[in-house]
Parts: sequence; C-alpha cells; structure tokens
Amino acid sequence: MENKQLILVKRPKGFPEQDNWEYKTEAVAPLEEGQMLVEQQFVSLDPAMRGWMNETRSYIPPIKIGEVMRAGTVGKVIETKGTTRFKKDDYLVGWGGVQQYVITNGEGYQKVAPELADLTTYLGVLGLTGLTAYFGILEVAALKKGEVVLVSGCCRCCGKCGGSNCQNQGV
Repeated sequence: MENKQLILVKRPKGFPEQDNWEYKTEAVAPLEEGQMLVEQQFVSLDPAMRGWMNETRSYIPPIKIGEVMRAGTVGKVIETKGTTRFKKDDYLVGWGGVQQYVITNGEGYQKVAPELADLTTYLGVLGLTGLTAYFGILEVAALKKGEVVLVSGCCRCCGKCGGSNCQNQGV
C-alpha cells in the first residue's frame, strides 16, 4: 500500500508557491503494537495553515521542514495491531495531515459518528472553526447580553458560527 503525502520543503515568503512542497509517494510502514492505520476521508484546508508554515512563535509549533503539511482530518480506521484506543471501522477526527494514510496510536484523535453528522461537519462547525468561534465569543470576548458585535464577511465558517453563538446568547 502506498501513501501520498504533501511535504513542506521550503518556508514560503508571501504567498506559498509550488516549490514550497514536495508531493511524495512512499510505502505505508507496517504497524507496531498499539497502532492504527487511518485512511483519510477529508482534509481541512484552513487559513491557519499559512501561519503554521512560518518559523515563528505561535500557539502551535511551526511545521518542520521535511514534515507532512499539518491539517485537520477525518478518516476511517482500516487496520489495527494489538490493543488500540479505537477499533477497525471507527471514524476519527484529528491532525492526520495532508496525506492519504496516517499511522497513529490514537493520541489527539476523537471518535466521530457519521450517522449523527456528515463527516465534513467534524472539520467545520463541530471542529476547529466551531470551537474557535465558540470560545472566542463566549470566553475570550466574554460578551454580555445587549452588546453589539460586528462579524466580518471574510470570516466564513468561523464568523458564521460566531454570529450564531452571539444570537443564541442574546448579544
């Protein structure tokens, strides 16, 4: 089985260019005890990814040169070895990166239910953008009933979620 990956090979200056990346195909390594093989179903492309490419201090360490491009993903466990956190055929959301398959011990992953919501929803309103909006409005801004909020149209999903949170709180 072969894994297709997008590798960061050079930090972009300004807008990322094709030469910042290497499209790589390599064999999927055999699983070790306690590991799972996840086949990615969806990869989230988020504005934050551009900041992760910079070698600067941030809320999350930068992507190292030679690493798979970091990204939120939803995937299905297709193989396990030994005792694992999740079982075969479970759907998981986590930081699988821009690649077809990821090997993980499950740390940092959460099980999701495709029967409750479309899998892409776990990367949007039920994922990072939804959480950003939720905590940004309700905890960081700590808005109170009657206050006025302006949400920029360029905020997309996060702004939409934030606007809904405000509405639900009577802001």
